[in-house]
Amino acid sequence: MATAPRNFLYLALLGVVLLTIAIVVRSGMLARKDNPRDRPINSAMREAMEESGRPQLSTQDAMLVAQKYSTARGTDSGLLYVEKQRGTGLPPTRGATVTAHYDGRLLDGTPFDSSYNRGLPIDFKVGVGQVIKGWDEAFLTMKKGEKRTLIIPYWLGYGVSGKPPTIPPRATLVFEVELVDFR
Repeated sequence: MATAPRNFLYLALLGVVLLTIAIVVRSGMLARKDNPRDRPINSAMREAMEESGRPQLSTQDAMLVAQKYSTARGTDSGLLYVEKQRGTGLPPTRGATVTAHYDGRLLDGTPFDSSYNRGLPIDFKVGVGQVIKGWDEAFLTMKKGEKRTLIIPYWLGYGVSGKPPTIPPRATLVFEVELVDFR
């Protein structure tokens, strides 16, 4: 009969250990705090990061971007770009009217808009919200004649809801852009 109290003691001790582990894991006490990107590991964590102001690409989009655009440079906002041709002079200032050519497609390659196809570049005031945030950010750092591939995450593009039917929700966009001129 001495084994019954011993078994109970072992079970109680195991319960305390498991409860302690659950509390530590749930609280995040041992989570790495030195990773600045804080990569999410699942969709629930991704949604939580979005609500906290630090959205992330879906795993599938992140893998496609890494595969197709391995040389892309990134900004703090999440904008990625590949410089295709250097420009000259200074970049435009906020509020300047920019003339640009572009070819827009989804990350999977599906085209959705192109000024090249229309044969006419577009004009817009840069940095004042006339275009998507990713464009404002990119064109404020480009020089006349510069060409870039822009990889724009959904939070710098058309957001969580997209722009149906052409652009689906949370769409990562790819633009081939050229800063033709600005004034």
